[in-house]
Amino acid sequence: MRTAIIGAGGIGGYLGANLLGADRPVTLIARGAHLRAIREQGLRLSEPEGDTLVRPEVTDDPSGAGQADLVILAVKGQDLPRAIELARPLVGGGTRLLPFQNGVEASDLVAEAYGRDAALTGVARILANITAPGVVTRYGDIRSFTIGDAQGRQDDPLVAGLRATLKAAGVLVPDCADVRVDQWTKFLMFNAISSLTAAARCRLDEIQQTPELWDMAARLVAETAAVARARGVALPAEAEEKVIAAMAAMPPEARASTAHDLEQGKPLEIDWICGAVARLGEAAGVQTPLSRVCHAILSPWKHGRPGG
Repeated sequence: MRTAIIGAGGIGGYLGANLLGADRPVTLIARGAHLRAIREQGLRLSEPEGDTLVRPEVTDDPSGAGQADLVILAVKGQDLPRAIELARPLVGGGTRLLPFQNGVEASDLVAEAYGRDAALTGVARILANITAPGVVTRYGDIRSFTIGDAQGRQDDPLVAGLRATLKAAGVLVPDCADVRVDQWTKFLMFNAISSLTAAARCRLDEIQQTPELWDMAARLVAETAAVARARGVALPAEAEEKVIAAMAAMPPEARASTAHDLEQGKPLEIDWICGAVARLGEAAGVQTPLSRVCHAILSPWKHGRPGG
């Protein structure tokens, strides 16, 4: 299986390093100082268990890379439309495209561009990021990647083959009856933590210790669940309760990537998080007032720090 990965950050770098470590051919699509460092020194994956150095093919122009069996789209939500177009030289008749974003619309966007059969659904759970040009660091034990087809199923032979390849490369690929349920379950939590740690400029423990914010977190979870069910996603009845319990048990210093990006003056993927809940809720006839408020509060910074 020949793989191309657009985005060599926490997700793309981790998957690329594991596949290359298992002698699978991988081309990374990267840019800037990260691209130059990988070309010159290789890609270093730093993990609690130790470091791994791999030397992938890397480019900022996929037009000369040839077609791939799998294209992984490992970019932020706001960069996904561009990544989908950037992938065109990599896509042939049997190519599958696997997006990993924090939202729930990526598979549909891929399907619009390349057809439903080409689109996969991916849910990444990993704490990793670029810590220096050419270096990706993973933190803690969380590192699973749930993968299904566009309908969220795992019984497609090509999906099964892909999961087997990743498993052989040391990647955790859990079994899942419906990947869309897993995707929305993650989204219930992420909309609450992303929206509040960014909009309130705080850490999770400050949300936990502030009754008004903790109530808002629960209501954001409920809004997101209502939208999921209105769209036909079969969330279990206890989904909200389990997500709130998981949030209560998370490390107190936790903040979403949205909050970090806001602090650093980077563009925010809010149109694909709280903005998506508001937009999809409106289409489904579901009221989402808190998601709308959070999106409005953060909108002045969604393209990055003004003047930055």
